[in-house]
Amino acid sequence: MATRKSRRKSVQNSDPGKILDLVMSLSEDNCAPLIVKQNNYLKEECNAEFVIQIIVNTERMEAYIEAIGSTLLQRKYNIQMPLKLIETLKSSGDQTDLLNNFETDFQTILAPYFPKDSSKKRLVLYPVIDKPFSVIVCVVAPKTSEDAVPVIIRECFLFTWPTLKKAISLEHECSLKQKCQQLLKVAKRLFTQVASLETLLKIAMEQAKQLTKAEYCSVMLVDAYKMELVDSFKQDDKYSERRFPMDIGIAGEVIKTGGLINAKSAKEHPNYDPLIDGLPGIDCKTILCFPIREQTGIIGVGQLINKIGDPYFDAMDEEMALAFSVYCGICIIHSVVYQKIQEAHIRNTLAIELVMYHMKVGDAEVNRLTQCTGFHSHPHLTSLHFNPRALSLRELPCYVMKIFVDLGFEKKFNIKSQKLARFILYAKKGYRDVPYHNWLHAFNVTQWAYAALVNFKLVQQGYLTELQALMYLVAGLVHDLDHRGTTNSFHIQGQTTLAALYSSESSVMERHHLAQAMCILNTEGCDILESLPRKDYDRAILMLRDYILATDLSNYFKNLSEYKSISQDYLKGNRAHVSCLQALLMNAADLSDQLKDWASVKKTAASVLTEFFKQGDVEKSRGDLPLLMMDREKCFIPQLEIQFMQTTCVPLFETLGRIIPKATVCVKIIESHIERWEAAKPIFAEVPATAGLSVLMSQELDNLIEINLKEMEKLRLEAEAANEETT
Repeated sequence: MATRKSRRKSVQNSDPGKILDLVMSLSEDNCAPLIVKQNNYLKEECNAEFVIQIIVNTERMEAYIEAIGSTLLQRKYNIQMPLKLIETLKSSGDQTDLLNNFETDFQTILAPYFPKDSSKKRLVLYPVIDKPFSVIVCVVAPKTSEDAVPVIIRECFLFTWPTLKKAISLEHECSLKQKCQQLLKVAKRLFTQVASLETLLKIAMEQAKQLTKAEYCSVMLVDAYKMELVDSFKQDDKYSERRFPMDIGIAGEVIKTGGLINAKSAKEHPNYDPLIDGLPGIDCKTILCFPIREQTGIIGVGQLINKIGDPYFDAMDEEMALAFSVYCGICIIHSVVYQKIQEAHIRNTLAIELVMYHMKVGDAEVNRLTQCTGFHSHPHLTSLHFNPRALSLRELPCYVMKIFVDLGFEKKFNIKSQKLARFILYAKKGYRDVPYHNWLHAFNVTQWAYAALVNFKLVQQGYLTELQALMYLVAGLVHDLDHRGTTNSFHIQGQTTLAALYSSESSVMERHHLAQAMCILNTEGCDILESLPRKDYDRAILMLRDYILATDLSNYFKNLSEYKSISQDYLKGNRAHVSCLQALLMNAADLSDQLKDWASVKKTAASVLTEFFKQGDVEKSRGDLPLLMMDREKCFIPQLEIQFMQTTCVPLFETLGRIIPKATVCVKIIESHIERWEAAKPIFAEVPATAGLSVLMSQELDNLIEINLKEMEKLRLEAEAANEETT
């Protein structure tokens, strides 16, 4: 069995006591004071004039000096790694040379500490090799024999190198941490400057220079359309622009490879091109060129030119440049996107101004409305079953004015009659000429809201505050502004502009109606909420939003079970319960067409179905399969109406009736309409589905329905009589 020889550190040519004293004195964490103590020891032991230690990063072949003899330098000084130093490391043995044979940068650093006649002094070089850092010890003019110098150095570092190595590593980590902290500060500053690309680039260049201590910096962005690099630089206090092909110079090579290039001697680099690499009138000595990226790829190139105080950019500078380029790329893209958003916002504002100009309500129209002396006192205006078709369309704005005045809102909220009139007329013009979701429907919803406030005494009995009541009326007036006669699913499936704008928030059309309402409210002379205190104004806008979004039936069905639960034990003043009531009231007003007389219900059905079938035709033309109720070739109208009333209207008014008992009468009216639709089934069954609309509007339909109702009543009575006989 082989025995392993024990290894131990031994001293043959040195004084163990002195080495022990040296080791005991190495108590600092900083590298430079440790080096000075080693230098003093080696100077004395080798009887030399000076001792210098060159710290080398062997992985990068980068070298620096922190102390000369017993003098601490103000900072680290990077020096070039000439061939003789590289050979010294490779040889693992001592080398001898003259000081004047070293690189200029090395001699320049040493010059203040050496006599003028020292250029021909002899240097003994000895490497202490390790990873990732090594040391080359330079002993200047030793009087001890040359054979003894390497031994003295080796025995000294045998005991002191672990301490020095630890200090070098710690210093490197601290430097890295400091650089990272600087980088975070830089990133924070960059992210606050995305509003202006020019300002961002200016700050980016300044910050990059500070991070790496570069003399100059330039940032060139890729012009993807012209396939060029664009550089904006300051000259004579003005910014000028330069353009270059993307395939020339060191910058072009960085674009091509996507990698960083650190040209320690720029002019000797094979890709160097004075046209693009550097700045006009600048002597380019060294360049650190790096790509600026974002998700899609390289969007630019950064160039750091001439390291201040050092002959080249080191590995730390490379790391900082790459990290900086990531933040810089993100900020540049954010700045470009921000500018596009700003431009889009401006274009949108101009478009709104154009629309509002063409919608513009003249002073003459406003005066006619405010000074109207016509008779606008229909006796059934406050009825929950009032049919707006009894009024002429030109009278409707006058009746809306009357509603606000009758409820006292004009005085209560200090709404000037001119502003109210202009607001009403703008709302009227905001509706398109579609079969159902038009100005008449808006008036109908507003009238029912008015009737509900009067008949149910919603404010007097504490169901709603006056502000909630006001916004209930306003919402009724604007809840379908700019409706296109199409559903939310139509826009989402068709990926329309409105869907792109609102689909992420759901309720596409309702959010568009709200946006149009806000445009009108923000139009000069239409701000009817102007007199509200700020807190009430904010509440009013939130109420308007909630009222309008409630008209999306998908929200109604989603919340119906909660509404039913709340209606079982409704508490006035409870915020959640009041919110539920507001939504139910808004839905009731929106569907109040079903509470009119049968003739009006038929006309409403025809208008709604006309919109549905038009949408279905468009969906077919774009290759989509429309819903059954949208397909004029398949829709069975009576069944569709019955299903709508049973699943939507009846639960709505039953739930509302549990909170406000007076509303229960609405359920009976709807049930009577369901009976008529049931009686209409055999009539519609005799004709093709495509003729459904024609049958609906025919004069004979009501007569046939009456006959069927009588027949159904006869059969019911006979069935009851038969049941009595059997019992």
